[in-house]
Amino acid sequence: MRQNHHTDRKGFAARNKRIRRAALAALALCLLCAATAGLIHGNIPARIAPESANDTAARSPEAAQASDAADAAPTSTAAPVTTATPKPTAQPTPEPESEAVPEPAKLPVYYRGDAGAKRIAITVDDCYQVANLRRIVSYAEAAGGRLTLFPVGENLSKPGMPALLRRCAFELGYEIENHTYSHARIFRLPEEEMAGEIWRQSAALNRALNADYRQHFLRLMGGDGETDLRIHDYLDQLGYRGIAKWSVSGSDSDLAQIKRKLAPGQIYLFHTTDGDTAKLRAFIPWAVAQGYELVTMNALLGLPENEVSPLSERTMPAPRTCAGDDHTLKVGEYTWTALRLQDRLRKLGYLTMSGPSTGYYGARTAAAVAAYQRSRGLKATGRADAATQRLLLGRT
Repeated sequence: MRQNHHTDRKGFAARNKRIRRAALAALALCLLCAATAGLIHGNIPARIAPESANDTAARSPEAAQASDAADAAPTSTAAPVTTATPKPTAQPTPEPESEAVPEPAKLPVYYRGDAGAKRIAITVDDCYQVANLRRIVSYAEAAGGRLTLFPVGENLSKPGMPALLRRCAFELGYEIENHTYSHARIFRLPEEEMAGEIWRQSAALNRALNADYRQHFLRLMGGDGETDLRIHDYLDQLGYRGIAKWSVSGSDSDLAQIKRKLAPGQIYLFHTTDGDTAKLRAFIPWAVAQGYELVTMNALLGLPENEVSPLSERTMPAPRTCAGDDHTLKVGEYTWTALRLQDRLRKLGYLTMSGPSTGYYGARTAAAVAAYQRSRGLKATGRADAATQRLLLGRT
């Protein structure tokens, strides 16, 4: 009996031991389930720091970068908020600056040429008498010289003139320049009419020559108006080189005076009158005998010859817009501005003239300007400076 009892106690202990093991296993299983449930419900941090350097090194750089980016991502399941890149604030378009009106061009005014060589230029104006022009050309041709012609545009269609001019330009090497179309004092004309006098003469010459002939010089009627900047600017617009004056007027001198004034670089002025034709018949061979060469104005001034191209149909360009002619007017000038000042002074009662205004700034006009300046509290100089012109003509 005692032996059986001992055996029973040993069996009971073994059963209890098995029961405790089972209980411990069940407890461990419960704990494992609880831990798993907490992980799923987010009660335990999802990322667990690696326990060793080897664990970190086991990730490739790309995997580590991807993991870091995933950690930085928001955990919310709400729709992500997109932050738009702000657009630059549109700046207002600046108002275009008004283009400054250019000052009118100022071309050279030639009275003489190079005085370093024994060369002179004989110029012949108007060309009303075709027969006399033919004689003058023969005198120069016989002496081996060249002339510069300044015909009036209205004379270019006279019988025999086109053929004579073509021979002069293309066979003899003469130079043909501009002397206005109707021999007008163009400084007295409004801008469009002034431009027309220059352009129409050039167009008439092209028709006579049957070619586009690029002129270099304008000679004003009487030489008056070379300070009118409207004329300068339009000539510059057309490609002219300057305004031609002269050193010696053969028309206003006798033969003895003409010979006395012979000097290198002189520009002589003649016309086709009977008197001038007779003077040239004697003067041309005499000048050559003194060792002088008769050359064109281009040659005397060191400029290229006038360009020639096939005849074309061209339209007169309108004068370009330029600033007003505000240079100070002085006694002795002929300008459009002087004419306008005279008109204004007459209207205000400061100037009395018979007939239309002349555009000549003479002593009487200067006295009227001085009286006006005195009345406006300006210094009474009698010179129409920019301030006086602004007051009289309303310029801003």
